[in-house]
Amino acid sequence: MRTLPPLLITVVLISCGAPATSGVPTAAPSVTASASVAPSATPGPSVTAAPTGSPTTSPTPIPLPSFAMLSAPTGDVVWALVAGTRLFHSADRGAIWDERLLPPFPPTDIAFISDREGWLLSAGSPATQCMVQAFAIWHTADGATTWERTYQSDLFDALCKDSLFFSDGQHGYLTLFSPNSPAIVARTADGGRTWSRSRPFPDPPGFTTQNAGFVIRARRVQVFGAVLLVSAVGEGAGNGKTYAFRSTDGGATWSHVSTAPEDRVDIVFVTATRWLQIVPPTASTETTDGGASWHAFATDYSQAAPIAPQIVFGDGRIGYATVRGAIQRTTDGGSHWSALETPGTH
Repeated sequence: MRTLPPLLITVVLISCGAPATSGVPTAAPSVTASASVAPSATPGPSVTAAPTGSPTTSPTPIPLPSFAMLSAPTGDVVWALVAGTRLFHSADRGAIWDERLLPPFPPTDIAFISDREGWLLSAGSPATQCMVQAFAIWHTADGATTWERTYQSDLFDALCKDSLFFSDGQHGYLTLFSPNSPAIVARTADGGRTWSRSRPFPDPPGFTTQNAGFVIRARRVQVFGAVLLVSAVGEGAGNGKTYAFRSTDGGATWSHVSTAPEDRVDIVFVTATRWLQIVPPTASTETTDGGASWHAFATDYSQAAPIAPQIVFGDGRIGYATVRGAIQRTTDGGSHWSALETPGTH
């Protein structure tokens, strides 16, 4: 692995009524961060983004359509990264939101395990066909009041970085992809300070990896005790089918478990054995035996956008769906849904 000399980066972000920059809310207090970022595959030095002033103006509302990334660590707590620039927290299932700080680098995904502790992925620009993409992992233990960078990859870290998930304070998972290689999951057992990579995903039945787009792409890992599950799709020039993969060795190896009924629609893992595919208005399906069999599922979920929603569950009953920035919530396991106000849009 090539190693470049360290590069000293000093970032000073002051929010005084100016437009939001570098992922920091306009209404947030000023943030100062200084980091000696070494392009090597080792944890970076401690970096903290902390509020030091007072907000002076209200931020400009985020226009919809946009996009939102959700993390629901419990039934009541949900976090939302809206438009990739502003972070919000709710302790009452999305009824009331309050804005929190972001570190001084653009976030690409979030993963929280409580109302105080979470991680953030900041991935750089990828090389052609995802040959390499540098990334950093940031951690907060105080509800996104301050952030510390726990990991900084080198500039030649292979594959593109996709979805981040943490199951507890030590164990996290990051899905990796490329149009020329099977899916891989990077995993950490020390809170994100070091990462190792799984073996490539095996071909599911009826699919043959051929590179140039004929590959399996994994979504966000979900953890239920000792069982890890992930939804994956035959991407690009692949067959478009949706597959469930499982790991029982901490994410080191993965095996195909089930092929879902609907193509190009992510599997939502509500529990270890109950999974959903939400396809409005009438094509939603459910399995209650871990993918061994699927049957029709009645739900009133609806949306105008002709694309599949992204859905996360905080427990077996409370879940959230988002598409183009709009957010909906279910409190009965997915049967009924109601709209929530997207934070930051008013």
